[in-house]
Amino acid sequence: MLEREVKLGAGPGFHLPDLAGVADGIAVAPAETLRLETVYYDTPDLRLARWGVSMRRRAGEGWTLKLAPSKSGAILERDELTFEGSGKKPPQAALDVVRAYVRRSELVPVARLSTVRRRVRLVDASGARVAEVVDDEVSVRDGRRVAARFREIEVEVAGETNGEAIIAPLVARLRGAGAGAPDLTPKHIRALGPRAVEPAEVAPETINAGAPARDVIRGTLAESVASLLHNDPLVRTGRDPEAVHQARVATRKLR
Repeated sequence: MLEREVKLGAGPGFHLPDLAGVADGIAVAPAETLRLETVYYDTPDLRLARWGVSMRRRAGEGWTLKLAPSKSGAILERDELTFEGSGKKPPQAALDVVRAYVRRSELVPVARLSTVRRRVRLVDASGARVAEVVDDEVSVRDGRRVAARFREIEVEVAGETNGEAIIAPLVARLRGAGAGAPDLTPKHIRALGPRAVEPAEVAPETINAGAPARDVIRGTLAESVASLLHNDPLVRTGRDPEAVHQARVATRKLR
């Protein structure tokens, strides 16, 4: 499934505004309040986070793997894969997708979040979900202690078309009520802190004009390896035919 959303910051005094009339033909369903318990898994050196990937286990929902995001206009897009399983070890099928990042390392719990979610769904005339707005109050757990708290608003659209048409007026309504500017930082990155935004273990380098041959070679190798690793999950899942081409290009450059 393709997840398409915009994230906004929110202060303690923010209240979700009435969303009625935000778009023609769209009705607002009654608000719901949910309590979510989520554990994020990663390698001890946070390889998944540093590559823009997340794997979580949420009570009652099983396992969710989100691949590295891309941005389409104001919308953050990520491939989201779900896997059955109630155990405390990631399913093998999920591990297979991120094998290029994890390799022989083990995925362990790295962040535990308790969230109070207020959710409002927007539906069309047939009752089908068009979008939803959630107001998340998140507590980062360290055992029984709350290590940090933050709040964020998410606007998520259903399907892969007309996202901008509904997101733009929703974001305008929310910002008019006091929500902050769009912020692409995922929850688990907020929880994990600076280590989670360090460069991946292979990162392309800028090569300046006149650089010695060794720097050009090293930069080209790093760029190709990074491209190969980035595209590997997409090749394994078959979700993006272009990823196969890009992986081939990277492999040819490494020869």
